[in-house]
Amino acid sequence: MLQCKKIGPALLLLLLGSAWAQTGGWVAQVKVARGIVQLERAGQRFPAPVGLRLKENDTLLTAANGSVGVMFNDNSVLSMGPNGEVLLERYAYDSTTYQGAFDAFVKRGAVSIEAGNLAQAQPDAVRLKTPQAAVSGKTQQFAVHVEGE
Repeated sequence: MLQCKKIGPALLLLLLGSAWAQTGGWVAQVKVARGIVQLERAGQRFPAPVGLRLKENDTLLTAANGSVGVMFNDNSVLSMGPNGEVLLERYAYDSTTYQGAFDAFVKRGAVSIEAGNLAQAQPDAVRLKTPQAAVSGKTQQFAVHVEGE
């Protein structure tokens, strides 16, 4: 069961904005959030509303009633259904050359990725990993479902 402390929007923006300013730029943004969606960053959990910017090493979590859609800087899209958890392990993108890397680790839940500019320039640059396997290659769309806690 996901738990989240209720904090005001001003405090949320202050906390997340401060963390963002200290550690660098963002790599993606929440575009759709339904039900309970959370962000885990530096060991703390926060609500993940539409518009929230994400960074490398952030973890997105959804409750039984949650789902989320995220767009990355290269126009890749990640969608996650209920009871999901995904870690944005690595994301690097050069908008001039379209070179970089995108590694997401799915701990549990149903997750799909539609690869953007990274995969067009480097087909193996986008990897979706699970506890049992990894998916990458020339395909532009990946989908996995991981049974978990």
